[in-house]
Amino acid sequence: MKRLSQNECASSENDEQLLVLIQNMTGHWDRYAFADILQAYQEFDYLLKRSFLTLVNKMPSAQAYSMLHEIWVSVTKDIHHFFDEHHLFPGANDSVRLKDLIELSFFQAKELLVKGTEPVSITPVVSVILPVHRAQQYLWEALRSLYEQTYQDFELIIVNGYQNDDPLDCILSIFNDKRTIVVQETAKIRLGASLNIGIKQARGEFIARMDSDDIAHPERFMKQIEFFLMNPDIDFCGTQYRAFGTTNNWNYSPFPLEHKELQCRSLKYCNFLHPTVMWRKAKFMKNSLWYNEDVLAEDTELFARVAFSLKTANLAEALLLYRREGTNLSITNLKEKNQNNQSLAVVQSIQLEQKNLAALYQTLDEEELHLLQGKEKDSFTYGDALKIFRRRLGRDDLSSLLPPDTNEAAVVFQVNVKGRTPVIWGYGWNGQLLEHTLQNQEFDTYRIVDQRMQELGIRLDAPQAMSIDELDGQSDLYYILVSMDRHFPEVTSRLQRYGYTLQKDFVEYFL
Repeated sequence: MKRLSQNECASSENDEQLLVLIQNMTGHWDRYAFADILQAYQEFDYLLKRSFLTLVNKMPSAQAYSMLHEIWVSVTKDIHHFFDEHHLFPGANDSVRLKDLIELSFFQAKELLVKGTEPVSITPVVSVILPVHRAQQYLWEALRSLYEQTYQDFELIIVNGYQNDDPLDCILSIFNDKRTIVVQETAKIRLGASLNIGIKQARGEFIARMDSDDIAHPERFMKQIEFFLMNPDIDFCGTQYRAFGTTNNWNYSPFPLEHKELQCRSLKYCNFLHPTVMWRKAKFMKNSLWYNEDVLAEDTELFARVAFSLKTANLAEALLLYRREGTNLSITNLKEKNQNNQSLAVVQSIQLEQKNLAALYQTLDEEELHLLQGKEKDSFTYGDALKIFRRRLGRDDLSSLLPPDTNEAAVVFQVNVKGRTPVIWGYGWNGQLLEHTLQNQEFDTYRIVDQRMQELGIRLDAPQAMSIDELDGQSDLYYILVSMDRHFPEVTSRLQRYGYTLQKDFVEYFL
């Protein structure tokens, strides 16, 4: 630790305080809150990265890296064993969180970079598009995971964000990889526009996406290219992933693998993790499949069009470590409003679903049109789409892919509300979709509760918010619309304890 101060790496009072905190924590981790330990070592990791940029001006990069590697390992080598031995992990996932923080740190590896030896073509096979904006804390790991791919025949196109203050040139000079191209944004634009800039520069037969804070599996490109070569009819491919991070509380179900199921789920959901996807560039160009530069969920919108234009797939293997730190972007997007004070993301999602239904209708064969009794496109509904996919997939139960038709729930609500105030239970994505529905139905008064946010002590940023406990014994005043994406028996049990009866006083309203 003294070496950092001696080499003028701890350049601020905050840096010096952090070094003192790390020294005080060492061997006495039981005296500190687990969340504070995670935060301290995450900040220490970031300090070492900033120190690296200082040290490379004084010594060879390999020597600087070796010094910082020794510091990181010496400071972190006993933490996990200490927590494990003393049974100090507060939650079921906390052992994994701490292990990830230590082992996925940039300076955990013994060497700065271990490149593959595969020959590289003059014209690369793969073009990787990586947008960067204020990403230096985690960019190091993302870059290394790309440069260390077992499949080396690629170019990396970095789209540098407008007014980005990252020391990007310095970071890239340390890796010194000639396959890297930097394209500069000249104005503030949405992510879709940034990605299109990168695609226009791409020379590869395949386009791959990557984000600046994630970590690609060493064999990601190799396995995706091999899959494309073995499946010439498939033009677009994603993979599974594992989420990680100090605040990671996210659990995910695996994405479907086959095109028919992916097309089915595309009616409502995004079926691919953006930084895992790869596609054949020529097929995208032929079908004019560019990112929509005006929408918030540029990935969901593009992938839905792809599902109804080309054949798609997901690999079964997790080939990306997906970092979850801080606020999820999709949740942040929910706060952006249109001129009617409605969530712009929700409005765009509803519009996208209508486009998806229209795209599906265009694929119907004569037997399917007969099944729908000759319905025209304008009258083709979500319920009709479920009928089509039950036929195409050869099964009646689509609950693992899509929510049930909301028409029945809508009828139950309209029949039973009887002048009571509607209450939306759950204010995530589904809740805000439901809010939009109530507003369109001219419900001027409605209330909102969210069990998860209430448990976390987070105040809902909505004037209609109320406490769940206020519902107790008030079924004569409120009608509950349970808006989660699936059935939660603990919710219905709680409502029944509060004196609410299914359908008469509440309904599960999945959107």
